Amino acid sequence: MKRRMLLTASAIAPALAMTGRSGSAQGAYPNKPIRLIVPYGPGGSADQVARIYAERLSATLGQQIVVEDKPGASGGVGAQMVTAAPADGYTLLLAPSAILTITPFVRKVPYNPDDLMAVTRLSTPLLSATITNKLGATNWQEFVALAKQNPGQYWYGSSGPGTVTHLTGEVLTRAAGIKMQHSPYKTIVDAVGDVFDGRIQMVFDPSFVPYAKSGKCRVVLTDGPTRFPDLPDVPTARELGLDLKGFGESNWFGLFAPKGTPVAIAQRISDEAAKAAAQPDIQQKVTLVAQTAHHQSPQEFANQVARDRTFFAGLIKELDIKLE
Repeated sequence: MKRRMLLTASAIAPALAMTGRSGSAQGAYPNKPIRLIVPYGPGGSADQVARIYAERLSATLGQQIVVEDKPGASGGVGAQMVTAAPADGYTLLLAPSAILTITPFVRKVPYNPDDLMAVTRLSTPLLSATITNKLGATNWQEFVALAKQNPGQYWYGSSGPGTVTHLTGEVLTRAAGIKMQHSPYKTIVDAVGDVFDGRIQMVFDPSFVPYAKSGKCRVVLTDGPTRFPDLPDVPTARELGLDLKGFGESNWFGLFAPKGTPVAIAQRISDEAAKAAAQPDIQQKVTLVAQTAHHQSPQEFANQVARDRTFFAGLIKELDIKLE
């Protein structure tokens, strides 16, 4: 599987060179509502980004973009729906990087990543560690001290095996020299109550930042070259002396379509997404859900996906993460 994935990683980029359908069918696009499949549950980071962009793109494309949350199998249920859909631009997938670059390397998936065509990058999520208030820890150092006193007794939550939130936990706990157990959820929103009540001690997802800002939990570190503007008092992993392998740079949300979707359609969607990402109100909305608006064209995004597949394949091998 790993060898096949790496050999075919570059297939996304050539797919953009396909002429696909042409003529009046493309010129009329879109002439009916567009389904935007989110492979996770409502309220999570993917759902939030989907709704921010769907509202704006519905207006600029002149057709409603209907967001549908389809959680399950660490994003596999939603991804499979899109790969099986007609390649006509009317079914899109909003996917995090894990769907194409991580999950297929660590578990069996019900879809072929090479059947997804890169359309456009939308945002870069903040990688952050959020801890429960129940422990009484007020910063990362205090949390680590408690975790070392209770090896293997603390849990970190993720949105499922083979997701970015899972891999973040593996990288961060190893970098810190602490032992924690992994608690995967069907959707990260399901972890909210457990974090508040202290049933799990840490979670990784930008959707928890608003909860932290209201005092219901605490963000103790972020990953990035500088501090996140909306969390100026929270140190970066680099400031804390932690090596997170730089994989925060390969963390993104983007739009994908079934392989074979006409290039002109992908380019139209990407162009409208670029206009949206440049608008101050969209940038502000994305920042409020702990992300940064970040546009890439179809070709640029395809190249990004191919690079990240290679990067994460090496990182997973280095960390010796096995199928679950």
